[in-house]
Amino acid sequence: MLANIGFWALGLLWLPAGITATAAVRFPPDAGPSTEPAVWVTVAVMSAQSLVFVAPCGLPLALACRRLWRLGYARAAWGAGIGVGAITVAASLVAGLLGPIGILAYALVLSAPVWMAAWWLARRH
Repeated sequence: MLANIGFWALGLLWLPAGITATAAVRFPPDAGPSTEPAVWVTVAVMSAQSLVFVAPCGLPLALACRRLWRLGYARAAWGAGIGVGAITVAASLVAGLLGPIGILAYALVLSAPVWMAAWWLARRH
């Protein structure tokens, strides 16, 4: 039960966390005087609202990796998740210009090789 909850949490949060980390690296806070904490809270709440729409976009890759895991390829699942996940986060910077639908399209296309590998390995058994 706890592992199932952990999977869904990781599956939903990996893409928004990657996008947030990328944004933090690309747009660091100014070195000048610090602003009011209320401004940071407002920015965080507004960012979280926009990332809610991105959270389900990470599920195709997470479900494909879960399929690999259940087939007995745990290392391959982690490797594919980390590798394809990093590529998906990088691609989401471009796809973000098209909005959440663009991010979803990129995530689906980029997770397709993992799905094909899982299908091929399942047929091989």
